[in-house]
Amino acid sequence: MASIKDVAKKAGVSTATVSRVLNNHPSVVPETRQAVRDAMDYLCYVPSKSAFQLSGKRSGLVAVVLPNLVNPHFCELLATFEEEARYIGKTVIVKTHQNQPQQDKQIIHTLIGMGIDCLLWVPTEAEAELAEWLTATRIPVAVVTQVSRFFNSVSINQSKGAASIAEHFIQTGHTSFGFIAQESVDTRKVSSWTKKITSQGFTLDKENQFWIAKGEGEKTSGHISILDDIIEKLASRRQRCSCLWVYNDVAASYIIDGLKEKGVSVPKDIAIASFDNTLLAQTKKITSVAQPIHEIAHLAFQMVKNENNREGIEMYEITSRLIIRESSVNINVTIL
Repeated sequence: MASIKDVAKKAGVSTATVSRVLNNHPSVVPETRQAVRDAMDYLCYVPSKSAFQLSGKRSGLVAVVLPNLVNPHFCELLATFEEEARYIGKTVIVKTHQNQPQQDKQIIHTLIGMGIDCLLWVPTEAEAELAEWLTATRIPVAVVTQVSRFFNSVSINQSKGAASIAEHFIQTGHTSFGFIAQESVDTRKVSSWTKKITSQGFTLDKENQFWIAKGEGEKTSGHISILDDIIEKLASRRQRCSCLWVYNDVAASYIIDGLKEKGVSVPKDIAIASFDNTLLAQTKKITSVAQPIHEIAHLAFQMVKNENNREGIEMYEITSRLIIRESSVNINVTIL
């Protein structure tokens, strides 16, 4: 069985550096961290859990609570959390609350009873109700992908992402704009989008603004009736919007397929962009706002590891960027 010395030798670093990587220490540069992890993988090195337990940790369990695993964005986030946990000898437990606050509360209570070391959480509205009790447990918590008033958080600047989509549509000549957004989740996106559009002298038609309840637009199979209704409205209108942003890649893909079935061409008749830049967006060539998943996961682990050494609440906001593909603009490739 490989030892920490073997890992250090393979990576070309000291055992102290390997130890810092295992403890997720912020002083280690990304290149060195990756070299150590590559050596761990090559040697099949598994960190000893006993060392962590002797240092005062509970069980070696990291709880990850997500809305669902239908959206590829959350699957990618989970995979990155598991990778981060594996390199420090932790085990991930994942639960999904399906955007149901009551279910979210029950899950959190169950996980705390299991003696988890820390919680990485994409919460529902139950966060406010649980905040005081959860803080009293002294279990480190990091809220991910959204801003929190109660806990340390790592979020994406979705407002800038929405503004970048608006700018892209304006620059490509669009004058009639629409969106499909989730209630209570996408308010900041819509506000930023609206500000950008109106600042350029354009107006927004309410008929092209579609709000749906959080979580209603995501299913594992079959038709999503609320999106079918929107597709029908868009396809039947003579004066439909010429461009549309959709709250995530799953919904955008569904909308694109549905419009094509109705004879509406994307992007010729209507340009579409979305959020998350998952593998789905990459394979279906959907313009999408990219979110740096690995950076989110790494910062979240840093937060829960060092929470007891800090005062106040920390908020990290990561800048996103728009990846332009064929769903929003005709891309002609000439082979010479």
